[in-house]
Amino acid sequence: MHYLVRLIVEADTVEEANIQADSVMMDLVEWHEFDWYTMQDMESRWDDCWKPIRLATKKAQAMVQETMQEQRTVFDELMATIRFMMSHYNDEQIFNEEFKQEMPGRYLSRYQFSKASGYNADACQLYDTNGNAITNQRDLDAYLKEPKRLWVVQVDCHN
Repeated sequence: MHYLVRLIVEADTVEEANIQADSVMMDLVEWHEFDWYTMQDMESRWDDCWKPIRLATKKAQAMVQETMQEQRTVFDELMATIRFMMSHYNDEQIFNEEFKQEMPGRYLSRYQFSKASGYNADACQLYDTNGNAITNQRDLDAYLKEPKRLWVVQVDCHN
């Protein structure tokens, strides 16, 4: 599945921001968060990939807030699934994955607990200059508070 990933990277120039973003993406692929990503000269499914924008701009801040809201939507859906499992199954059943798939549109599995953490590539599409997942608003606010030398780079990724 393709994901629009946004990276907050530290750099002085557009060129350095792209180099840093490429380095982060290489790490994320090596760590098996993603299978691959489009390079700068490849056609992307989204506009403005590999076109760094300073985080201090309103456009970049809106982009990262949009990503955080999308992550929150995924989190809320996961939590609904987790609450359902916890209210309908005991710990032994959950541990042994003894689920009836009785929740249309939701897959019941212990994996949902892991996804809710936000540290999986299919639940997080916002990363920092070191490849760390930015999983909540508090963490994002720390970057927004001090945006000097920070850029947002969009990348089309697959996992």
